Amino acid sequence: MTPQEKLELLLDLVAEALIESPLVLTPTTVENNQTFIRNGLLQKGAGEGVLALFQKEIKANQEDINSEYSTSFEGLASQIDFENYDISVEVQPDNDYPSGYKVMIVTFQNLPHYDITNFVQSFGDNFSTNPLNVSQFIPLKKQSSIVDVEKAEDYLDTNIFELLPTGDTRQARIIRFFQELNALLPPNEPQFDLDSDGFVDRGSDNNWTGSLDYSKDNSISYAQDNQDANIDEEDAFIHRLKQTANDTNSTRTIEDIYNTIEPYLKDILEDKAPPQDDRPEYQNQSSGYLQFRNLNQGIIIRNTNQDFVEGLDPNNPTYLETGFTITMWVRFLNKVSEGTLFNFGNPLRDDNPFGFTLETLVDEDSEKRYLRLLVLDNEGIHGTNPYPNVSHWYDSHLGINGNGKLMGELNSSDGLDLVDITQYLEVPTDFNEWYFICATYNPDVNERGSQADTDIPEYWLNHIVDDGTGTLIPIEFTNYSGYGNRSKVEIISRTDLLRARGFKV
Repeated sequence: MTPQEKLELLLDLVAEALIESPLVLTPTTVENNQTFIRNGLLQKGAGEGVLALFQKEIKANQEDINSEYSTSFEGLASQIDFENYDISVEVQPDNDYPSGYKVMIVTFQNLPHYDITNFVQSFGDNFSTNPLNVSQFIPLKKQSSIVDVEKAEDYLDTNIFELLPTGDTRQARIIRFFQELNALLPPNEPQFDLDSDGFVDRGSDNNWTGSLDYSKDNSISYAQDNQDANIDEEDAFIHRLKQTANDTNSTRTIEDIYNTIEPYLKDILEDKAPPQDDRPEYQNQSSGYLQFRNLNQGIIIRNTNQDFVEGLDPNNPTYLETGFTITMWVRFLNKVSEGTLFNFGNPLRDDNPFGFTLETLVDEDSEKRYLRLLVLDNEGIHGTNPYPNVSHWYDSHLGINGNGKLMGELNSSDGLDLVDITQYLEVPTDFNEWYFICATYNPDVNERGSQADTDIPEYWLNHIVDDGTGTLIPIEFTNYSGYGNRSKVEIISRTDLLRARGFKV
């Protein structure tokens, strides 16, 4: 603080000590030391005139500053430790002070004491020139008038409606209601879904797991009834649920607010009606179909006019040159059964293996179902096998998930045991769904010349361009690349097929 600020502070403290001391027992003492404006001049002492009050104590007590002690008074104010002091007024006979009082600055921690009586008021002939430092206080006087009520009613109108409050407007009441509601609702909204699974986090009792902690942090009911609340009652907010509120707030909860306003919001709380589906319903077109109703049932297809079905002569396997496609509708009834869906010959038997098979496999650990098309090419004379007189199995497994495609390993049927079952086509587990299976064998695909270490499934489905440079970057898609698998299996559910064709499912 500056010296002037310290002086102003000291004068303030002296005035407060004097007004609280026994020296000031009546308003007269204050009035005798005040300054009044009379005839345009400032004059000391009580009487007629306008009371003069000053913004600062230094101005009001200028006599203290202008006394013969002024220099030492300002210097004293500059050296006082205002954090360790007290002002005391001693009222007692003292020969040195005819006024009968002494003003002392008492300091703590055994620091020096200061007698400032001579600074505060002059004595002797100069007594009136430096009045007591209480001129800035205004005395309060009690006054009353005796009124004859009966006579007053003859002259006064006691029904003065103009002075009654008119009340708030409707709009003002609405604004005030929302201001109060916002002030009493908890500022932090409940976090119902901390695990981000789209549902409220519930315990074994089906209640929200964070309900208790939220009450501890916000509820006035909890603060009133419990010592472990994290908020004081006067700072608490409206309780949330009726069932956990105390008697005082059982009808004054956030739930009560909701129940009150809910009937007014039926239109926006109602679940939206699903959009009208104008798509036509599919009608089966075929006159009939073959259905295997039980497991281990099958059908043998034969040509009654010739020894073999066209293209399926085991002695002349032209299907290895022309390729083939097998399609069928299948519905799987359990997770464990596996076996052949379609076969010609047996490409896995030890004695004279030939032909191809479409089969379903089941992973015992995951209980997931997979499909495999397996074709044996042991007829190098047809030109489909780049290694004449060497048997080779072409199956439908893909390079996927870090696993490449087995090539030379499939020159022996034992190589099939090296294939990870997850590299085959997985069938979704839905016992109510029909699946359309399309299995194809295309001998024109250069499978043995494909990039065996590639784990991009689309590459093995013949849909990624291979320019023979040994790289697939950038990846370019195509409807047919000529590289990848000769044997492929693809499926689509009846639901997805009908939806894709624009029918209602």
